[in-house]
Amino acid sequence: MVQLKDINFIGYGDIASNNIFSAVKQNQNERSQNELESLDKNIDSLTNTSIKVNFNESTFKNQVYFKDETSGEFIKIGLSDENLAKLQRVFGKQDFFTKSDGSQILSGKAESFVAGWFGDIAYKRGYASSDVNGDGYLSQDELANTNSGFTAHGMYYIGLKVAVTDSTETYMKYSSDFQAKHKTMSSAGKYASDSIEKELNKTIQNDKNSDGSLTYGELMDKSESEQDVTDVINYMLKYGLTEPVELGEDLLAKALLQQFMGGVSSLNAEQKEILAKAGLLMDENTQDLSSVIKNIEANIENSKIDFKV
Repeated sequence: MVQLKDINFIGYGDIASNNIFSAVKQNQNERSQNELESLDKNIDSLTNTSIKVNFNESTFKNQVYFKDETSGEFIKIGLSDENLAKLQRVFGKQDFFTKSDGSQILSGKAESFVAGWFGDIAYKRGYASSDVNGDGYLSQDELANTNSGFTAHGMYYIGLKVAVTDSTETYMKYSSDFQAKHKTMSSAGKYASDSIEKELNKTIQNDKNSDGSLTYGELMDKSESEQDVTDVINYMLKYGLTEPVELGEDLLAKALLQQFMGGVSSLNAEQKEILAKAGLLMDENTQDLSSVIKNIEANIENSKIDFKV
């Protein structure tokens, strides 16, 4: 088993801006005062009861209504104090109509934003269809059928103990196998919640700039990403490789690691000569490591693992 502290991680900055989840596009409904007053009286009769967003009762006290364009009906759901304040700050209080019972009907950009994220969670991530018994609570077996998973892809160089992330994958099945590979972040609730309502609140909170898109960096900070990559590497080492090849104290491995961490200027003459002979010496001004990585792959093909899952 490899320890996180022993791995040199490269590439987080290159994938942090990759899009992971996106809100479903919704039309903006700019409702007149008369429309809102009419809805105040009959909105409960227009509310979708086939999709339960929570189990028995809401975890959050701020109840809001919005139009779900997929079902054509209104959804009633609870928001945290922090998320309600955030939405009012970002979109303006004019998009919130307070009903006589204290709950609120959303309109305009605020409604479009909340409905868009609801659509992503309920339909694209599959929460609505995965709640087989329709009780609003998703068990572990039901969550395993959602498309809540996402991951970084890359290569781990065994002897060098260097992990290079270069891409991401999203809307992955949150299966028991996925959870085993991503055990730390799964246990921390990073990927999924046990109700649509909880996941919506988490998503609104994670969408730092409220643009309807969640990037890898918004969902995983650097330390979390490194832990997650370490978990996947250890899973692959345990189940994916039977006889991993170690580079050990090889001079080439040492020189490569030094170049990765300190650049060409940190190399001594002997290390430069070794790397030059192997075709792995970077130019002083090289910013893109892709060509160097390709050369590394050609030279240590049996000493790396692809931690794509």
